[in-house]
Amino acid sequence: MWEPIIEESEFQKNGILCCHIQGKKLLVVRDGTTLYSCGAICPHQGVSMENGLVFDEEITCIEHSWTFSLRTGELTYPGNGPRIPIYPIRVHNGMIEVEVPQAEIATNSTDEYSEY
Repeated sequence: MWEPIIEESEFQKNGILCCHIQGKKLLVVRDGTTLYSCGAICPHQGVSMENGLVFDEEITCIEHSWTFSLRTGELTYPGNGPRIPIYPIRVHNGMIEVEVPQAEIATNSTDEYSEY
């Protein structure tokens, strides 16, 4: 089910918005004109990435500089490792909406991380 987040006109260019959808902490990110949605928690040590740095379709956790692709969730720095979840995002009738799969909500009510 698609969840409304914010009016597109109210979301700043190159912004990061932290939100909660059915127990999941997510980020909505605008990099230029492109919107992304991903899990907010860095899997390295459980730090929220809502104050992270966004550049070139990637988000960098400010705690230890782990960097993830906003398109695939893959760790791009410092090498191979865990991914962050990526969620479908769209603009519908001027509203930015995110979809979190019901199976994920049912099995993952809290965000988890593991120390690497």
